[in-house]
Amino acid sequence: MSMQGVIDWLTATSLSQAIQTTSWAIPGIQVVHIVCLAILFALALSLSLRIAGRGLAREPLASLAGRFVPAMGICLAVLFLSGALLIIAEPFRTITNPIFYLKIGLLILAIALTLWLAAVARRPAAKPSAIHVAAAALSMLVWAGIIIAGRYIAYV
Repeated sequence: MSMQGVIDWLTATSLSQAIQTTSWAIPGIQVVHIVCLAILFALALSLSLRIAGRGLAREPLASLAGRFVPAMGICLAVLFLSGALLIIAEPFRTITNPIFYLKIGLLILAIALTLWLAAVARRPAAKPSAIHVAAAALSMLVWAGIIIAGRYIAYV
């Protein structure tokens, strides 16, 4: 099946039609998606800053990771669900957009970096090395890139 065939099929599904014809559905899904992304970014930023020795210094790193990483997982699950609904609602807007694929690539990288940093953070009494601090900085840049790419999807 061609890319256009997939787009046409998705657009014709009852779920896509329901989302497209409900006036509040797409804006509502977008609000959930953006709020979850903001929460996830704040959690990732806090974890990265703590790894870099720049934030929440009074709380042990393992404790912080223990609280933040599960919340990040919940946010990711909601983001995947809301993102899938947005793709189903408007497949012509995303599936053919190269910025969408950039965003997905950055997301895969961000998840990998975050999982690695979370594992580092959970080690008892481990002091992050320079490579961990660099990875934390890269993680923040990648998460920021995801946000920027997400906004550009609407304009390309």
